[in-house]
Amino acid sequence: MRRIFILIALSMMITSGFAIWVYLNFKSPEQAISESKAEDSHKEDGIIKLNENAIKSAGIVIEDVKKMVIGDYITATGEVRANAEKEAYITPRIPGKVVEVNYRLGDDVNNGEMLARIDSVETEEIRAGFIGAAANLKAAEANLEKERILYNSKAKILDIIKKGIKSEETITILKDAELGKAKADILKPLARLELGEANLKREKELYQDNISSMKEVIAAEKEYTSAMIEFQTGVEEMFLNAKHELAKVEAEYMSAKARMEERREHFYHYGFSDTEIDEMIDESRKYGHARIPIIAPFKGRIVERMVTVGQVVDISTKLFKLIDLSTVWVWANIYEKDLGMVKKGQEIFITVTPYPDRVFTSRITYISDTVDPATRIVKVRAELVNPPTPPFTKGGQGGLLKPEMFASVKIDIGRGFSLAVPESAVQREGENTIVFVAKDETSFKKRIVTLDAEIDGYHSVLSGLKEGERIVTKGAFTLKSESLKGLMEEE
Repeated sequence: MRRIFILIALSMMITSGFAIWVYLNFKSPEQAISESKAEDSHKEDGIIKLNENAIKSAGIVIEDVKKMVIGDYITATGEVRANAEKEAYITPRIPGKVVEVNYRLGDDVNNGEMLARIDSVETEEIRAGFIGAAANLKAAEANLEKERILYNSKAKILDIIKKGIKSEETITILKDAELGKAKADILKPLARLELGEANLKREKELYQDNISSMKEVIAAEKEYTSAMIEFQTGVEEMFLNAKHELAKVEAEYMSAKARMEERREHFYHYGFSDTEIDEMIDESRKYGHARIPIIAPFKGRIVERMVTVGQVVDISTKLFKLIDLSTVWVWANIYEKDLGMVKKGQEIFITVTPYPDRVFTSRITYISDTVDPATRIVKVRAELVNPPTPPFTKGGQGGLLKPEMFASVKIDIGRGFSLAVPESAVQREGENTIVFVAKDETSFKKRIVTLDAEIDGYHSVLSGLKEGERIVTKGAFTLKSESLKGLMEEE
């Protein structure tokens, strides 16, 4: 019997000790806050201070105020696609054999860079004709320049004669002029003119000395006049012949130029530019036949390479697939019933599986004109600037978003992307809406805010808070109660 009493006494002592331990370690939020106040009697104006035990007991959680998608919106599935306006399969413009490949899968290339080169026997005939036409044009151009010089010289002689310049000066200019073959034809009448002029001068001198008669002077004048007429006629004929020859040479030049353009058109037919034609002609001199460059039509990334050195290709062979990944398209699947709420220009928020915490924003740029008869879905498109993948290199291609990625889409038909707080952070105090801003981990202050209506558990912030401020998102009711107690104690 005595043992029983001893056991009962020990049991009561253990139970009492456990109850005291529970009381000391597991207090209610109100008790913890009350003791926290007793421990810290010094408080700043409006600041509620709690110790760590009180914060833990009240279940207080502190979070940053941040922007998020909030508002009325339509949710949809979607997928990332390459920008169809900036992707292309690169094919050769002429059949041949691949002799050079300069880029690998995944390489970034710039507009105009040479991706590969093809050795094309097919272009030899075109090339040979082009080179021949170019040589003929060069010769015709040189001949035309020569004839223009001759024509200008002959025109100058004719002009001098018409102005009546003294024959001595005419003869001097004529002897120095560049007249070509016509110079020999004009020398005979020129010699007669020189002789007639000298004879007339001599006869006049003899007549003045009474050695010669007037009859002989008149005869000398007639001979001089006849020689001058013959000379002038010869010069005019020379000029007319020069004019005719110049017209002939000009016609030959235009014909050579037309043949050259015709040969160049053959290259244009295959899509070659003037620069590429000139380079190919230079390469043909080096290798004996044309090596055709395969040029990148725009800046992008090689996402497929289907060509190797030595491969024989034709105009239908796909060599590379090039995509400009600086922008991508996101196609969203909108049900027919929601189509009336979707418009061009609406803001769209996109997340992809690899980056669930990152929201990409854009606007709707295109709404399909047809409905899929099987799924009753309408395709909606947005264009996104594609961020580069790390490491971020200056001028590098985008690549964070990859074609065929699955996407989750929200189309804003309400307020959009704004600063927001959860409903659990919001308390009402009379006509005021309040939240508690954390000054540090243990100090809190009430703040009056203006919020929009609650949607999906969140409120848009209209005023009273800034992005990055820290507020209590759980346990705010306990702080509100403590704030009211403080007011009552002051009264």
